Parts: sequence; C-alpha cells; structure tokens
Amino acid sequence: MTDRSPGRSTPEQGAQPEKGALMVRVGQVDYPLRIRGKPVTRLYPGWRAVAFEPALLPMPVLYLQDEEGRDAFWLFDRTLNYRASALADLTPEERSVIVGAIAPFFYALRESVFCEMCPGPMTGTAPAAIARMPAFLRNDLLDRWLESQPPLRQVGAGGDGDRSSLALQDGVVFDIAVLRQMLPAAHGLAEQVEPVVLSPTGRSVLRGHHVLAENGLSVTRFVDPGVNAVFYLGVAPELGAKEGASPFLYCPQVDLIVGDATSGTLDALPRRLLSWFSADPARAAALPRQTVVRMSAGFSLGSASSLSLGGTTARIVRSEAGAAITGPVDDLLSAAQVGDAFQGRCFVGATTTPEGEATAGGVPEA
Repeated sequence: MTDRSPGRSTPEQGAQPEKGALMVRVGQVDYPLRIRGKPVTRLYPGWRAVAFEPALLPMPVLYLQDEEGRDAFWLFDRTLNYRASALADLTPEERSVIVGAIAPFFYALRESVFCEMCPGPMTGTAPAAIARMPAFLRNDLLDRWLESQPPLRQVGAGGDGDRSSLALQDGVVFDIAVLRQMLPAAHGLAEQVEPVVLSPTGRSVLRGHHVLAENGLSVTRFVDPGVNAVFYLGVAPELGAKEGASPFLYCPQVDLIVGDATSGTLDALPRRLLSWFSADPARAAALPRQTVVRMSAGFSLGSASSLSLGGTTARIVRSEAGAAITGPVDDLLSAAQVGDAFQGRCFVGATTTPEGEATAGGVPEA
C-alpha cells in the first residue's frame, strides 16, 4: 500500500534490489541507500528525492517531494540503512541527540532575531541547510528544542490597577501598564507601509519592520536601541473564531506576551517566528539598521490627550496636560504616521533632540 501522508512516506523495495539502486554521493564516493539491509531501487509513484544531507544532523537525511508538492524525509543510520520518517519514530535518546546537535543554530538564531538590535546575516553553512529542510521537520525540531527553553508568560491587557513592572537587561524597567497601552496600535499595523509606534519609554518614535503575515497572524518587529529592547507587535486570530483578532505585544528577551488572546493562541508564536526567519536566511539579514525615526530640530514628545496634525507640520494642541508636539516633522515621518504612532495615547517623556536620539540609539544617518 502506498503511504501518501506528508512526512510519513516509507521506502519501498523493488523486485530486483541489486539493480538500479538509489545512490547518494558522500564526498567523492557513491553509496546505495538501504532498507533492512537491501538497496532501495524505487520510490512510491509520484515521489522523487530532492536533496540529501549527510552531515547536518547526526543521522543522514534524505528529502523527498511528490507531484503535488508535499514533503517527506527519511532518516538513515551511519550505514545508510533506513531508520525512520518521523522524529516520533526514533527512540528518546536518538531524538535528544538530534535536537542537541541542531541546538547551537537555534540558540544563535534566537539571540539574533529576538535580542540583537540589528543582527545582520548569520554565517556558516547551517542557515542555508536549515532553510532547505521541509517546514514540518524544521518546526518539529524547533518545538522539541523550545521545550528546554523558559516558558512563555502571558499577562492580560486589562487590570488597570496592576502596577507590576518588567525588568529588561541593563537595569531597564518598564511598567506593564505602559506596555498594555501599545496594544491598540497593533490593529491595522500590517497595512502600514512604514509602520511606526511610540516607544514604551515615551522618548522616541520607533520604525517597524513587518516580519510575518499568515493565516490571520501578522507581526511587526520594533527595536528601541536606547534601552536595548526588541518587541514584536501584532494581531492573532482567536482559536476557533471565524473573524476578529486580538492584539498582542511579545517581549522575547523576557519571554513575556501582553494581550488577551485565549490560552493556546500565542503559545506557538516563538516557534512560528523562528521558523519564518530560518526558512530564508535573507530575512534576518534584511532587518533594518535604522529603527528610530529621526526628528527635526525643535520636535519634542510630551504628554497630551489628543493630537491634531496637518501637512508636514504638527500644529500645537493645548490640553490640560500641555502641548503634545510642536515644531516641524522631518521628511522621514509624515504627519499621518505621527498620528498612527501616538494613537491618541498619553505618554510622558523627556524632550529629545536628533542629537540626543542618535547618541542614545546609535541610529545612523540616512
């Protein structure tokens, strides 16, 4: 019987296994692939071998694909004898060895896209090799590796009386109530060509970079280099819901998600982000260096209950809290984008200047 399930295809023996064996090249030598000690001479109808990785994992792996684009893989022992077509079919010891071997790449990827301000391209041969993996194998490896990492903590968007704080590296502390106020900006963020939000510190406007949009989930990466913080802001569909999405703010450096999505909706977010980045090494390399919007001289951020903007110059808005924005807006930031960044919210922050921002954030000149 032909097994047509993705990832579960099993080698099939021909009537004359000694002839026309499926061969792979390791170094300069060709070897036959075997099952139960006999050479594999044919695959199931419609399936073909697309790549062979002899050294990426402790077990050599053959990637296969059928005519409909479905993927499968076969794992072999060191004698190139068929061992399994799913990680679940291996012994716990074998799985542990495989996950342990790939762990250094996942650690480096996580540090790069979750912690570094401007990570740049990853080096070595592993990024390209991981990108060639079938997605379900890559995701299975990631899920098993993430089991050894600190668990996610989720706090809701409500609870105005909750004054708990969030400690980042270098002694930086954010009030979680302030992080909650960023959630409204997540709605419609995916439609913005140049997304911007106000930093949790209230001292700068952050320029975002869209990183993931699939099946109702959209995520945008923001960096505040002034406090060495990385945030992922987005919306996620509720489990089982046909429409509607909940906003969330993911702080990977402290394994925290702020949002009201039901339990389970965002549990896979770290894996989905890491899988998205690892599927194409160019994605991490494309993360921008300029992550803070440069302001013109005289532009300051204060506290306000509302904004009124027109043209390329922000008009002074008076409220009980005082003037919100005064001075011209630099060409890099349109008036509409400033409005999107603030979302009508009130933040109190020190006055900044282009020189001050460049010093604190290390933002290069355009």
